[in-house]
Amino acid sequence: MINVNLNVNSVKNQKIKEKFVNMHVYACVTNMADYILKQDDTDAPFTSEDIQNYYTYFCANCGERISLDECEIDEDYAYVCPYCKESFYDPDYGVQEVYEWWIVSGFLGRKLESHGEPIVHDGYNYIWGRTCTGQAILLDNVISVICEELEILDGQKNEWEV
Repeated sequence: MINVNLNVNSVKNQKIKEKFVNMHVYACVTNMADYILKQDDTDAPFTSEDIQNYYTYFCANCGERISLDECEIDEDYAYVCPYCKESFYDPDYGVQEVYEWWIVSGFLGRKLESHGEPIVHDGYNYIWGRTCTGQAILLDNVISVICEELEILDGQKNEWEV
């Protein structure tokens, strides 16, 4: 979760995140990945079964992707969504909708995987299944969270020069 006191989308932080993305996001391979995933061939480079974090939990109230480990438990032993703060007993479980596929560095691939993002690792490449579209990658929440964790944003101890 992002520190609410940190403006991750200030002009300076957008420049830092742009530098981070330019360093770790290599190429859009959406058409190729979609084609591969449509193949009914045991020789295909990967299948949907090879996608880490493809299936995940969603809040039964607001629909946000959640990790049950990050949910608090209320007095009725129900989960509390970290986003909408509503309680629920049974989270929804399903496939994350991937809009774009990107080859990323191993470092970013492992970070994205640890944050529940869909990842294919074929032994050579990390291919990220981006679950949003229509905005610059640097604006994705997961990128902001990773940059904040690395403490490379404006005012943090490892702040990057831009």
